[in-house]
Amino acid sequence: MSRTLRLLVLLPASLAGLLTVRAIVHRLRPVRLRPIGESTPPIGPAQVRAGMRRLVLSDLHLGAGDRLDDFTADDALTALLHYYTAERVPTELILAGDTFEFLQVCLPDLSDLEWSPRAAARRLDAILQAHAGPVAALRAFLAQGDNQVTVIVGNHDFELHYASAKQTLRQALGLAPDDPRLRFGIQYEGDGIYLVHGNQYDRWNRFVYFDGICEPFEVVLGTRLIREAINHLEDEPSAVATLIDNVKPLSALLWYALSLPGLRDRATRRLAVRGLVLLCQVLLRMQTYTMANDAPSHTSTQTRLHWKPAFRQVTMVMTVLARVAGRQRAAAGNHQRTAFQREAEHQLHHSMRAFRNRTIRGMVHVARDPRRRNISLFVCGHTHLAQIVPIARGQTYVNTGTWTDVIADMAASRRHEQRFPFLEITYPAPGTPPVWQLLVWENANQRPQPWSAGQESMFAEVEYPV
Repeated sequence: MSRTLRLLVLLPASLAGLLTVRAIVHRLRPVRLRPIGESTPPIGPAQVRAGMRRLVLSDLHLGAGDRLDDFTADDALTALLHYYTAERVPTELILAGDTFEFLQVCLPDLSDLEWSPRAAARRLDAILQAHAGPVAALRAFLAQGDNQVTVIVGNHDFELHYASAKQTLRQALGLAPDDPRLRFGIQYEGDGIYLVHGNQYDRWNRFVYFDGICEPFEVVLGTRLIREAINHLEDEPSAVATLIDNVKPLSALLWYALSLPGLRDRATRRLAVRGLVLLCQVLLRMQTYTMANDAPSHTSTQTRLHWKPAFRQVTMVMTVLARVAGRQRAAAGNHQRTAFQREAEHQLHHSMRAFRNRTIRGMVHVARDPRRRNISLFVCGHTHLAQIVPIARGQTYVNTGTWTDVIADMAASRRHEQRFPFLEITYPAPGTPPVWQLLVWENANQRPQPWSAGQESMFAEVEYPV
């Protein structure tokens, strides 16, 4: 067994033992959350204007314009907004979560781990200044008096719950504090549509209390991974370092590190080892949360044991490493490493499929609720993979994908080709079911084109009973 492989076997084994101890402590002594009033309500049928054209975009991840900012499509987004503004048809733009990348805004006068109204406003202001073109286009879009912008809260822009952040966005768009043309929600339901960001179906990004801010601030595992691992790894000199943030789900980070091509390269090996060390540190600082006994009655009181999915990942890593090591014990080092990377890549793709299928299963559960039998369109983002999946007769799940790069093949650094997907929803007449198309924006000289599964279909395998 090579020295690198021995190290990679020992590290997960040690981590599994430490996680077991930490899990017992966390289960016996969970942190109790108490809402503080900084919250965002759902948008219900009474607040949804019937028959209005709607556009849905998700996961823009607008950052602060620095090395951590993954959004490079300012011109495309600006052109899309101008295109629909020029048509002068009353339109609602729904930004379906993770519009703003709060977690990768690092400011010299602000601690990365400060969660406060001041910090939220400062981070959002830095984002808006870095993307002046789309902000100006949004302002022009809202200048058409019948247009509306609805912002759904996601896990990367959870700080939008702060009133200070909401007001920062209103000011940037030239709106009064009570202007109804800009509104915020954690869920959108009405006129044949059910829409959420989708992070609550993801065990690594699921909040005990997603409705708003609590004391202490709830920091889920996905947030810690971004703040305490990924942001640091992107500084590494390896050629693949900048790709790390484009692999979803975050739980696949471990498999990504173990499947990196060129592990014999010193910079790549350093990236993999440092990534595993940072991941260990994050996992060991995980915390279990539950709601305080005197919390509002509508909140969930279920304890989320965030260590469980992490513990399963570590156990799987140990199993894979042991299997590969045993199978290749007598083999040459290079052949052993190839088999090791191949096994890790297989587990990575399995993790990606399971992640997306959990979101679909969550929406199937929502669709089966008798109160939603008249809803035909169920929409999510979060997974970064555009998808169209029939989930029942007359009901369809649509994922609107992302406008950031998505890695389709790590070894070849190949990205998905359909960069700018969005959902367009219209109605033949008020009261009729929505007519929708998942489209792709290409350029201002032609109409948006229909999205097609194409190369993305290999990552969209559905493994659930419809």
